[in-house]
Amino acid sequence: MDELKSLETENSHYHFIPTMTDMSKSKEAWQNETGYINKKMLSKFIKDLTKPIYYISGPAAMVSAMHHMLNEAGIDDDTIRMEEFSGY
Repeated sequence: MDELKSLETENSHYHFIPTMTDMSKSKEAWQNETGYINKKMLSKFIKDLTKPIYYISGPAAMVSAMHHMLNEAGIDDDTIRMEEFSGY
């Protein structure tokens, strides 16, 4: 995570917001966001949700769910980039 966080110093348009979905599965202490990423969470960090370009990468079900959530939040597909992959 340190490497991803450090990218903020290289690009003022990049913001890293670590999020843990299910804390019950974690063995580590967590001081960042928790829960599923949703419009409310995004709005906490982004004034105008239509301005960013969104990048979604991960398992197909997660990518699909995030894509749907962004569309429901009023985000146009032109500003959403997606890549599905399976396995870790």
